[in-house]
Amino acid sequence: MIERRKTKQINVGTVPVGGDAPISVQSMCTTKTADFNATLQQIAALAASGCDIVRVAVPDTDDVEALPVIARKSTIPVIADIHFQWKYALAALEAGCQGIRINPGNIKKHDKVALIGREAAARGVPIRVGANAGSLEKDMIAKHGGPTPEAIVEQAMNEVRLLEDVGFTDIKISVKHNDPLTMIESYRMIAALCDYPLHLGVTEAGTPTKGIMKSSIGIGTLLAEGIGDTIRVSL
Repeated sequence: MIERRKTKQINVGTVPVGGDAPISVQSMCTTKTADFNATLQQIAALAASGCDIVRVAVPDTDDVEALPVIARKSTIPVIADIHFQWKYALAALEAGCQGIRINPGNIKKHDKVALIGREAAARGVPIRVGANAGSLEKDMIAKHGGPTPEAIVEQAMNEVRLLEDVGFTDIKISVKHNDPLTMIESYRMIAALCDYPLHLGVTEAGTPTKGIMKSSIGIGTLLAEGIGDTIRVSL
């Protein structure tokens, strides 16, 4: 029997992640979030297929405006995927989303990350620090000579420390790369550095056939090593 890595347990709405909780399955809506009817229909279909947690993209103001009804009517916990606009993270918390994902390469102002952490703590909402090879800061790439596992992990941990500095620890982490071998090494490295639950995935995995193959190698290898608390396959 595989012995899983011991991690802190957090709760994404009603779904526990990490600790002794079962490995949860996540997906992401392909609809425009602002079209809340289509988004809720897709969420219902995903839930019926066994999805435990769903993520929705929040790139625009009209997507933000749809979050309250989506969070209220969804039958599974909703995570808001935030890029660049720190105010959208605060709006997602206000809307009742059960989790948010921030990319450490996109929200540059440390004080805004700290503000997000304080607001999430006040509401008991977890944050995923989602680092990936495609959005590393230029100085991190220069320091490590490219989007290496060391670069991805360092950027993720820098963001984690910003949250820890304001007392926020309801964190899960992802360190994704489109190459499954680099992704595997990144997760091995961060698993040795902290006890936060890890969200497994291969970013920009490609076409369905190619994506399934790459995700099977990356996610499957790590799960066999006892690393990983929640998964999403990107196709």
